[in-house]
Amino acid sequence: MLYLAFLIIFPFIVAAALMCMKRDSALRTAVVVTGAAAEIMAAVVFSVAHNIWAPPVSYAYLSHTENIDRLIAVCEVLLMVLVFSQAIRFRKYYILLLSALGTIPVLWLDMTGAGESTTAHIYVDTLTVIMVLMVGIVGSLICIYAVGYIKDYHLHHTEVTDRSGYFLAMLFVFMGAMMGLISSNNLSWMYFFWEITSVCSFLLIGYSRTQEAVTNSFRALWMNLLGGCGFMAAILFCVLIAEAHDLMELLKFYKIPGIMVFPVSMLAFAAITKSAQMPFSRWLLGAMVAPTPTSALLHSATMVKAGVYLLLRLSPMMYGTLPGIMITAIGGFTFFAASLLAITVSDGKKIL
Repeated sequence: MLYLAFLIIFPFIVAAALMCMKRDSALRTAVVVTGAAAEIMAAVVFSVAHNIWAPPVSYAYLSHTENIDRLIAVCEVLLMVLVFSQAIRFRKYYILLLSALGTIPVLWLDMTGAGESTTAHIYVDTLTVIMVLMVGIVGSLICIYAVGYIKDYHLHHTEVTDRSGYFLAMLFVFMGAMMGLISSNNLSWMYFFWEITSVCSFLLIGYSRTQEAVTNSFRALWMNLLGGCGFMAAILFCVLIAEAHDLMELLKFYKIPGIMVFPVSMLAFAAITKSAQMPFSRWLLGAMVAPTPTSALLHSATMVKAGVYLLLRLSPMMYGTLPGIMITAIGGFTFFAASLLAITVSDGKKIL
């Protein structure tokens, strides 16, 4: 549990340090490289500690988390305020509704106590370890690469305000959020980290603050917030109707899928938007206006994998059901249609 706590919390600490470093310096480079190296080492040690090569073993942690739940509730409000401020600033008022629909029900569950759970909030199995290795190793290497990239980026894009400390910090925030997402068993915790990844993507896509970047960043935000609303609808159903607060409890209903078609469908919808499946694939193409490390970390290596990860978790409940058939059809159609589109263009990013 100690290694996992480090993997989740340490990137946020590194991000806070980078936010305080306004200018490029040897110290900032050292912080990024050291932080990324530490994250890689922690991911490897974590995988060894949980013996990924042995037969699958599951570990459950944290059953009484009242103080952490309060902290998460406060952070949810801060995220909503941040999204509200950007929506008002750029007059994207529909974003206000989507953000409120996703956040206010969480706060209501917290205030009424309906969302409280004494089951394990953290769950680790072989899939978790594999995801930790992918996010920790690939994500950290991309962060190291981003140090040199963002320096050259501003040499070639002098019209863009240099906020490279902020850019690097957001990469680490995203990595910490992904670590929290893939290890969370509690649905509310998973939703919290899910929303952080959406907001990080929005902020990084709009990094240059050009009209094109702002337009594409808000497209990515509203599509992911729409998926977040589906996630929230699933949480409300699970908590209030099925009395299931976490994924492992939810999977106990797989033998009676009729009851759980709605929440599974809503969670699958959230996964589709996050993974940019058609008709929500446009946000991913638009996100290519962001600096390349954003595309590498968020939109190729890890963020879109959050949707795949959630579908893998839900797969026992989707076997032989209508949601499962629909997901298969959407994924297959997206693969086929995007492949046909890819052979008509020569731009590398568009092909991807």
